[in-house]
Amino acid sequence: MILSRILKQEFDLPLLLSVILATLFGIGAIYSATYNWEYGAAGSIYERQIIWSVIAACTLLLTLVVPPRYYYAFAYILYGASICLLVLVLLFGESRWFDLGPFHMQPSELAKIATILALARYLSTRNLDLDRPRSLFTSFLLVLLPAVLVFRQPDLGTALVFISVLLPMLYWAGMRPVVLFFLISPLLSVICAFHYAALVVLVLMIAAVIFLVRPGRLMTAAIVVVNLAVAVGAPYLWENKMHDYQRRRILTFLNPDMDKLGAGYQVMQSKVAIGSGGLNGKGYLQGTQTKLSFLPEQHTDFVFSVIGEEFGFLGAMLVLALFILIIWRAIHIAGLVKSRFSSLVAIGLAAMLTFHVFVNIGMTVGVVPVTGLPLPYFSYGGSQLVVNLILAGLLLNFYAYRHEYY
Repeated sequence: MILSRILKQEFDLPLLLSVILATLFGIGAIYSATYNWEYGAAGSIYERQIIWSVIAACTLLLTLVVPPRYYYAFAYILYGASICLLVLVLLFGESRWFDLGPFHMQPSELAKIATILALARYLSTRNLDLDRPRSLFTSFLLVLLPAVLVFRQPDLGTALVFISVLLPMLYWAGMRPVVLFFLISPLLSVICAFHYAALVVLVLMIAAVIFLVRPGRLMTAAIVVVNLAVAVGAPYLWENKMHDYQRRRILTFLNPDMDKLGAGYQVMQSKVAIGSGGLNGKGYLQGTQTKLSFLPEQHTDFVFSVIGEEFGFLGAMLVLALFILIIWRAIHIAGLVKSRFSSLVAIGLAAMLTFHVFVNIGMTVGVVPVTGLPLPYFSYGGSQLVVNLILAGLLLNFYAYRHEYY
């Protein structure tokens, strides 16, 4: 009965069709990435992805039939459960996964959705003053707790996904741009900490904004202390806390030629694959970089390189168009719904998807460091596919209930 009610309320067909096309295109790309010219067949990886697609489709339908008010009611419970799973995987799991026989479950994927729901519920609280330090502290705590647990796995790329949703959701909740600048300033301090001239410029910029805005003694002290601690601590963390492979990825991003056969190998081979595709591509199952296995992880993190080689510039633009349409629909839904909670969740989902797409495609063409983030709907992986179809289900649900307050 609930599903029929949803279908009668102008179902968001463009969003649903885009998600279906992306998922089917992803299965085809995984098949090509694992296809062997010598044997004339692919392995079983694409078959497992098909099974996961069916499971993910079921979760999408389940997400559709649950009224949005229940997501609001259980947001904190889901968040707490996801935190428990992240702790358990650190204690008893295999690196980042729970071994469930033929399948593996990655709790960090489910934690993304749970964190967005919890943060949206908190930010939708009536009379919440985002200028108060307590409100900011709670918002940061909701995001940083899962981010730190995921970073400890270690999984820096996924940890950054949690951070990426915070500022867009705070802005959508009504935070002033100047406050957002103060929140971004520690990140800028990290970047500038390794270049003294840039750090001096940033300090002068922060001082000028403080002088013009006059945020108050407590806030001013917090801004100064946090930025100073970050600027001093960043070099220490770089030398003593980051893993060697994480440092190599960043250094190779800044200078790809420093390790052509090591950390820079993936990016260089990815560029070759995409560049060799030209305008129309080499044709499906005809990519030489793909079939001769020059590119590691071509069915997961670097699946976009397979698409670029075999379908060329036009195929790559089609993939980007699908993502742009999905993200645009998410932002459109955020502005359309009457519920503040649903609006904030939609913005959080749009931010999460945008970060994934930007980082994954960016690393395949060498404009961002390699972080190991999958391309939504395209990369192989059951947990991420289920979560991305839950994402679509939530957006479709919110659109169907867009006229309701709860």
